[in-house]
Amino acid sequence: MINKQKLFLYTITIFLLTIYCNALNSNDIRHYLGTRTPYRIKYNKNDSKIKIPHCKGEKIWMLIRHGSRLPSAKDIVGAQTVLQNLKYEILLQHKMGKGLLNKEQLKNLEHWVNDMPVEEEKYLTLEGQDEMVLLAERTHKRFSSIIKQKYDNNSFQFRYTATQRTQQSARYFSIGLFDKKSAHDVVFEPALKVDNTLRFYKHCERWRKEVKKNPKTLAEQRRYGVSGEMNETLGYVSKYLGLDRVLDLEIVSLMYKICGYETSWHKHFVSPWCFAFDSKGVQRLEYYYDLKHYWNDGYGHELTARPACMMMKHLFSTMRNESRNATFLFAHSGTLLKLLAHLQLYKPKSHLRGDAIDEQRTWKTSNIDCFASNLAFVLYRCKDGVKLLTMHQERIIKLPMCETELCPLKHLEEYFYNSIHKCNYADMCNVS
Repeated sequence: MINKQKLFLYTITIFLLTIYCNALNSNDIRHYLGTRTPYRIKYNKNDSKIKIPHCKGEKIWMLIRHGSRLPSAKDIVGAQTVLQNLKYEILLQHKMGKGLLNKEQLKNLEHWVNDMPVEEEKYLTLEGQDEMVLLAERTHKRFSSIIKQKYDNNSFQFRYTATQRTQQSARYFSIGLFDKKSAHDVVFEPALKVDNTLRFYKHCERWRKEVKKNPKTLAEQRRYGVSGEMNETLGYVSKYLGLDRVLDLEIVSLMYKICGYETSWHKHFVSPWCFAFDSKGVQRLEYYYDLKHYWNDGYGHELTARPACMMMKHLFSTMRNESRNATFLFAHSGTLLKLLAHLQLYKPKSHLRGDAIDEQRTWKTSNIDCFASNLAFVLYRCKDGVKLLTMHQERIIKLPMCETELCPLKHLEEYFYNSIHKCNYADMCNVS
């Protein structure tokens, strides 16, 4: 009887702890920072070796978004001017007894400084370096039979775009993948100024004209920006900070972005610019930016995902390459999101709209495109044929066009026949 009572109490305790932990996660602002979400709270903690019965792993192809980085020059300047002035205004208002920040929050805000050099805009941070090293170590542990400890130039490919953040991401990833001696021997392919594979959208003039520079692309985002939900959040943030005026969306958006950047850089520190956001408010800001990425980088326009066939060509070519067994490509948010759309992953049942937040959406950049996000394909030679395993954020996922997680390579080659064999970049991207 005593044992049964103990078991019952144990079960109840675990149940209540689960509810408590889920509640903590739902209120934890770090889970809703969009493309600036820290990878350390999103990756798969289980790094045990992946074993598939009757199959032998032979190749891995991995696309990796760069790690945590500094903001753009525009946001650095905004932090040093707009937010710096706002900081003093908030502190003054609280001295007059206004606002809801507590003593600890006020102290953190008072000590906040922004000394980021503008000339180092978008540079990889120390946390970004750690993200790459640790990701590589886990990848090697899971696929040690494919990724040999000793580097061989014929077996490995490392490639990055012409940016400091991807170049450094590749470098630190290689340090985590090999021992120090082998890491020094790694040969990185020269970065291309015009890279129609890793950054296929950057020089796609038709996409730039019809989507990126098209005012209609961000219509739903603008619509949500003036919605009742957003106006409620702007009012709440302003009141919480003790201001006599309602902050406009541009300033609150800057707060949200700096909140994300600074929180992603520090493992045990939340930016003071996060303090005024409650759970509801931060999720609304997250949705505001999800609308942008959905319509600009995802399913909003059919043309957006089409040039990602350049990545698909590279993937299937690599899988048929007899000598190379490990390929690591370092790119950007724009690359990853468009490839996810090309693969029909995280596609909502209908277009995301700006009338109200869609809390059940699958297209959520905090989950699918945080810093250091990654997408991997692993080739297995099995008793019943050659198959591909897909992993996103280090978790095994099932592609929509496949019946199981381990998908026959032949089936995928047939499904993506046009992507592999009829991917003409000039035809897709030249403006007629």
